[in-house]
Amino acid sequence: MVKFIHFLDKINRVITDCTMWIIVPLVAIMLLDVILRYFFSSPTLWGVELSTMIFGVYMIYAGPCSILEKVQVGVDIFSSHWKPRTRAVVNCLTYAFTLSFFFVLIYTSVLYAAESWVMKEISTSAWGQPIYHWKALIPIAFILTVLQTLSEFLRNLWLAVTGEEIL
Repeated sequence: MVKFIHFLDKINRVITDCTMWIIVPLVAIMLLDVILRYFFSSPTLWGVELSTMIFGVYMIYAGPCSILEKVQVGVDIFSSHWKPRTRAVVNCLTYAFTLSFFFVLIYTSVLYAAESWVMKEISTSAWGQPIYHWKALIPIAFILTVLQTLSEFLRNLWLAVTGEEIL
């Protein structure tokens, strides 16, 4: 089980490291759009929409990273006083609820992306770019989030059962 947990962590680490780099084209597109708009009075049709789409991908792929890095907001007023095994049991219950919630999100987002893909959906902006491929990235991000949540669930389960932490 330890190898499986490390495997899930590694998948999300690699994808997160790659996803972080999309901030570079995002900044370049926004900079280009600002320069063209304010210095040449010729804004692009596509700059704002493309930067919004790229930022959306950046944000949804931050979900698995936030779980991996343990940076999500938590209220530990009570749990900070608990023994590690007790905290692990409560975390398992929380992660079980979270997993069930994300399975619903995956199901819904797959339907949403499939419908968009079938109709070859395009944006309603003046640019009119295809957006179905962007929508297909949503369930993938949710699947990665579920995998990382599963990793944390298993890590806490291991601690609850054995009393040993997996680092």
